[in-house]
Amino acid sequence: MKGKLIAATVAAIIGMVVAVLIVNGMKDEAGNFTKMDNTVENVMMNMFKSPAPVTDHGWNVDRMIVFVHLLMAVLLVGWTIYYFVCLFKFNAKANPKADYHGVRSKLGTTIAEYGVIVAEVVLIGCFAIPLWGQIADEDQIAKIKEDAIKVDDNGNKMGLELHILAKQFDWNARYAGNDNAFAAQSLEFANKVDNPFGIDPHDTEMDDVIITTARSADNAIIVPWDRAVALKITSMDVIHSFKVLPLRVCKDAIPGLQLPIHFKINPEYLIDENNEPAIDEDDEHVYLITCAQLCGDGHGYMNGYLKAVHPNKFDEWIKEQSAAEKQKRQEAAQPESVN
Repeated sequence: MKGKLIAATVAAIIGMVVAVLIVNGMKDEAGNFTKMDNTVENVMMNMFKSPAPVTDHGWNVDRMIVFVHLLMAVLLVGWTIYYFVCLFKFNAKANPKADYHGVRSKLGTTIAEYGVIVAEVVLIGCFAIPLWGQIADEDQIAKIKEDAIKVDDNGNKMGLELHILAKQFDWNARYAGNDNAFAAQSLEFANKVDNPFGIDPHDTEMDDVIITTARSADNAIIVPWDRAVALKITSMDVIHSFKVLPLRVCKDAIPGLQLPIHFKINPEYLIDENNEPAIDEDDEHVYLITCAQLCGDGHGYMNGYLKAVHPNKFDEWIKEQSAAEKQKRQEAAQPESVN
């Protein structure tokens, strides 16, 4: 008996390793399993009514979601059939006398159980762990922050660091200005009305670009497409959760913590209502920001907007807004002339 158990365990481990190797071998050069993308797209858009992802990691999120649901569907059908078979085969009429030994051949159920285990190992080893590693890669986030102060051969930024602050009940954002540095913050100056980030109101050199209460498309949090963005998310009061469904980004905002996440909008996925590419400099793509954590009586109204624009247009906007912020502060600090 012990020998059979050891043999079965070894066979199961070998089977799981082989299954993982086979699935990983079917991935493309980028490490993505694209064999069933038509099914994934149809299920997400037609059954789950989810907008198409505009990020590469978003496709991996969708694949994971669909594959988990497929496994659950197989289990639902399989165990339902098994349940009715048991009702029919082992009812009192078919077995008037109780048999205390039960079923003697367990090969079928054993194979089914090992099959489920192998499928779960494949999902975890081939999809869940790589996806989590991709999203929570601290080295990648650190690289994006370094790239945020660098420029390429054309003079364009190579990355973007963006600070997101949640509060009851709206979303706020802060960008480093033309000096490529974030201004100092202090709880002494922080308030929920007009200074949630706690910037010194007397700092005349501060040129950060701040978006407060991004409740409309005209006052949206703006990001460039085709450029990696590193978010640092926190909260001013209770736990919130920053969710932008087309980006497949969802991250808790917790008081006292600055939680990182990153994404990059792929322009290949940006299309208009006619299913045509929409990546000209004048094109804009506006996405809804929602709160994915119950955060109080106004939770249902805690919406905001995030706007994806051409990188050149984003750079121009940052330069203009940063210069205007600095000028406004310097003018406010000047004493009024006496007539």
